Amino acid sequence: LEETNCSDPGGPVNGYRKITGGSGLLDGHAVKIGTVVSFFCNNSYVLSGNEKRTCQQNGEWSGKQPICIKACREPKISDLVRRRVLPMQVQSRETPLHQLYSSAFSKQNLQGAPTKKPALPFGDLPPGYQHLHTQLQYECISPFYRRLGSSRRTCLRTGKWSGRAPSCIPICGKTENVTAPKSQGTRWPWQAAIYRRASGMQGGSLFKGTWFLVCSGALVNERTVVVAAHCVTELGKVTVIKTADLKVVLGKFYRDDDRDEKTIQSLRISAIILHPNYDPILLDADIAILKLLDKARVSTRVQPICLAATRDLSTSFQEARITVAGWNVLADVNSPGFKNDTLRSGVVRVVDSLLCEEQHEDHGIPVSVTDNMFCSSWDPSAPSNICTAETGGIAAVSFPGRASSEPRWHLVGLVTWSYDKTCSHSLYTAFTKVLPFKDWIERNMK
Repeated sequence: LEETNCSDPGGPVNGYRKITGGSGLLDGHAVKIGTVVSFFCNNSYVLSGNEKRTCQQNGEWSGKQPICIKACREPKISDLVRRRVLPMQVQSRETPLHQLYSSAFSKQNLQGAPTKKPALPFGDLPPGYQHLHTQLQYECISPFYRRLGSSRRTCLRTGKWSGRAPSCIPICGKTENVTAPKSQGTRWPWQAAIYRRASGMQGGSLFKGTWFLVCSGALVNERTVVVAAHCVTELGKVTVIKTADLKVVLGKFYRDDDRDEKTIQSLRISAIILHPNYDPILLDADIAILKLLDKARVSTRVQPICLAATRDLSTSFQEARITVAGWNVLADVNSPGFKNDTLRSGVVRVVDSLLCEEQHEDHGIPVSVTDNMFCSSWDPSAPSNICTAETGGIAAVSFPGRASSEPRWHLVGLVTWSYDKTCSHSLYTAFTKVLPFKDWIERNMK
């Protein structure tokens, strides 16, 4: 009996086929039963249909002959980006030639004119691929984020996508409508509470293992908090405290931890990056970065603050009304007002560094105000319930952002020292300027 064979199925247009099982081709035309043929497509084409076909006992091939379709692999996006496939439509392009044709041949039915719509694609694509000319539209899943990259991307003939990959980053420096004079009682969503675990060597009422509030920091992205270096080092030294003995609490408003249970995020620290020029004696370059082990969850209560650029803070910084916010780290847990004590804030203005040095010298406290610092005095026209000698804190200024014209809050300073123990606001407070360290912060934000 003559053995039944299958005829060579050939390769698809813009593709090819290969024998991947069985005894292969017989004289280039007939294929033995059991032979398996696999199909492949050239670059920028994708196979639609059966990848493999087998020569069956009846001399027929299993499945259907596949085709190669021009397509693009769908770009990967993060969980924060929402994508939508737009209905298939041809983008029209008007060139001078279109106008020439339409005016010269307006009375004729121009079937061959360049404006003729291409046929819509046919054939099903495997998951993760899109047809030629498909448009994808992107937006952020949350109103707390803004998009970087393209809002639309089109599948091109090259098999690539137009535009740039979209990503979503948290919107910085945005808070409920706050004007500086009414800043008391405001929840500043970038305010980070820095806690240290008592080692039992500090003495006093702190038992070993107890967490106590030491400082305020500023959240600048989901994994990065900027803080004064003296908060995360041993006093008067450049020795960094162990990461296990520090934690960052976000979404906090009340001084009493029990009052904020539902809104707070307590986050562990993976690394402490001290500025290499930090001087623990003069408190020059008093700035450090805390890298968080887990990302902060952005919400109404937890959002980053913007970093100001040089062009934002020219002469206006000298006249700016700067808002300072912090918790009273020296608060007595047993005092009657402790339960209701909240994040404190007030408004300050920049004063001349020379005046600052002279005033402290008059009080018998010789200090050096370096180029990395600025001094401030309290703005008497604005209400204040903060005493920086008790709270420390972060300093911010509100002005229109670069991504949007609405006001955004920008980090400008960290309280570095304040000698006014009476809290009468008579002595000036010194801050670490954040601006000279902007590039260093941004390098370590990645």
